[in-house]
Amino acid sequence: MKFKVLFAVAACAALSGCAEFETGLMAYADQLDMENGAWWPDEHLTDVVTGVCPAYSEYGHVNNQTYYRVRNTGRTPMQATVTWNTGYESNFYLEPGETSDFVYMTPSVMPREIVTRC
Repeated sequence: MKFKVLFAVAACAALSGCAEFETGLMAYADQLDMENGAWWPDEHLTDVVTGVCPAYSEYGHVNNQTYYRVRNTGRTPMQATVTWNTGYESNFYLEPGETSDFVYMTPSVMPREIVTRC
């Protein structure tokens, strides 16, 4: 059994990028923790991006998941890239005033940076 797990981990590492692999490992670790009763308290945070491509983001934890969404508060279409603490990236294209759908992650994965481009 142990060999099968190690083989699966090696195969995943070879077939995917480092960020996706690290995100998957965090999800697996979080799942093990949740099976042992771990719970991440709900928290809700916001961040304002100023400058040429302004945006407003909401993120935090709810129901043992990390959530994130971003709103274009500018007057032109924009692309936003959110980099998570694992290096994984989520990309959004938003028209003026548009809010993205929620993105959900495992609770240990949190947004690290948002970059906007008009």
